[in-house]
Amino acid sequence: MRGLRKLACSVAISIVLVSLAYGQEKGGAGWFTFGMKVVDFGDLKQELAKRGFGKPEAKNSFLGGGGYGVIRGKVLLGGEGAGFSQDVSSDTLKATLAGGYGFFDVGYLAYSRENFRLFPFFGIGGGALALRIAERGPMPTFSEVLDNPKREVEISAGGMLFQVGLGLDYMLTLKEKEGGFIFGLRAGYILAPTKADWRMADRDVLGGPDARLTGPYICLTFGGGGTAK
Repeated sequence: MRGLRKLACSVAISIVLVSLAYGQEKGGAGWFTFGMKVVDFGDLKQELAKRGFGKPEAKNSFLGGGGYGVIRGKVLLGGEGAGFSQDVSSDTLKATLAGGYGFFDVGYLAYSRENFRLFPFFGIGGGALALRIAERGPMPTFSEVLDNPKREVEISAGGMLFQVGLGLDYMLTLKEKEGGFIFGLRAGYILAPTKADWRMADRDVLGGPDARLTGPYICLTFGGGGTAK
């Protein structure tokens, strides 16, 4: 669970840093993002509710980052990553449901005037949902963990994702410089085309519910970038 969020954050930060450096020289942008993502948890909601866990909310707040470079003045090439989590604990067990995803994006600069950029984009990538369940109770000792290691379990399901969206960026330029701060808005739709198999460590988990990252999202972005020199 923590690994899924860390991976999404690491990918996002790497993309932001590379895009910021590229954008200052060649034209482009790097940004951090926060927003709302609707997720189709499907039958997973009923499976959790039947066993006393909380029902996961379809609307999830997410954090992430991304960036793009401008090629030949019109084509945008870049990537992004994001993640979210929510508590679904029961009275006797702690449980967290998290999701993370990353995309390679291709866009087209449909409108560019003064400091505004408007662009549709398409992305292909992957993502996963992860459910972590742990016993409630006092902090165990090292010996107690060795004697009874079955205190916590994590299962996950992931696969290929596609997205389509529309982005709007505004650049607040700095005096006598070709770079500046970027503020933007993104709206799009993520599609998970197939049902993902659930896994626990390196083993398949049979009979898992159909839960996907499919759904719309909207987010704000903030970062930096530049115009082509």
